[in-house]
Amino acid sequence: MKDGYAAFLLSFCLHRFNGERSLAAVYHLFSGKKSAQTLQDSKWFQLAPFFGVWKDITFSEIEAAAQSLFENGLIVPVQNRAYILTEKGKRWLDEQLQRTFFPTHLNGWRYHDLEKWFWYRLSLLVQTLSNLLHHTSFEPIHRHEKTLMWVKRYLLSQRRTVRTLAETLYGELYRLLDDVSEEEATVFTLRLTSYARIGWTNEQIASYLQKDRVCVQFQFQNVLHYMMASAEADRSSILYELMHGLSLPIPLTLSAQKTYEWLLRGKPLGEIARLRRLKRSTIEDHVVEIAANIPQFSIAPFVHEKKAAKIIETARKLKTRKLKRIRDAIGDDVSYFEIRLVLAKEGEMW
Repeated sequence: MKDGYAAFLLSFCLHRFNGERSLAAVYHLFSGKKSAQTLQDSKWFQLAPFFGVWKDITFSEIEAAAQSLFENGLIVPVQNRAYILTEKGKRWLDEQLQRTFFPTHLNGWRYHDLEKWFWYRLSLLVQTLSNLLHHTSFEPIHRHEKTLMWVKRYLLSQRRTVRTLAETLYGELYRLLDDVSEEEATVFTLRLTSYARIGWTNEQIASYLQKDRVCVQFQFQNVLHYMMASAEADRSSILYELMHGLSLPIPLTLSAQKTYEWLLRGKPLGEIARLRRLKRSTIEDHVVEIAANIPQFSIAPFVHEKKAAKIIETARKLKTRKLKRIRDAIGDDVSYFEIRLVLAKEGEMW
């Protein structure tokens, strides 16, 4: 199929959205737009792994993939530039999930802002160690000043010899690459630069392996995120040391973060709106965003437990997150704010 892997990823997202979000929502998800809506959508529709993992995607690429799916009878349009999968499309997606690479280790929600810097450090360290062991001069694969200085300081701080450090890092990478598919391991290894060769780009690897470029991109990211997760789990590893100083992103827009700080001080919504000179509805938007993204945040002060249970029951019964459908089913006793808040906090309901 034209736009093969992009079409596969789009069909997966459209299936999760189930006609309740437009193509723009998929675009904002992949590109990592830090709006309250996109942050909420990524959690509500269980698409957080894809948040911010395709930053250079264009909307025209999304449209082209959608057109390809439509021409093949796999999706049909509904209102507001949204699409749903046809029965044929659902069968096709099931088949693709069985035989096409799917990035099971991808965690864009956690690593989308960090993956580049982790990769810069790792690839430059590999290149440096390789050249030191072979006593060859080299041009750094990355010219980012902070990365260059970090690797230099890291090497100067070592009590291990260059050979011991290189062998230890090799062992860590070998064990982790042994956990993924042979093709993923090949893609990742070909990206690395040594004393003997310059690492390839995703485009070069795709041409060499005769694979879809987007698929290769996601294979690489899948391995990289797996390594980052493994590093966080093993604080004795060199990979964990490479994570040092890379701060994990706060999953809130800046304005919502400020509202959260006032909530932590015990301020009611009306007072926060007055203090921040914002509409109460804007503050409510922030509360919904906070509920969706901060696990320890309680919505008990804003919606009664029985009412919350009714909202969850209705949403599950109707299999929808459309606010009006839920409110019409419950009645005027519930507000849109309460529905949004409960849906945000409940997250994955089916």
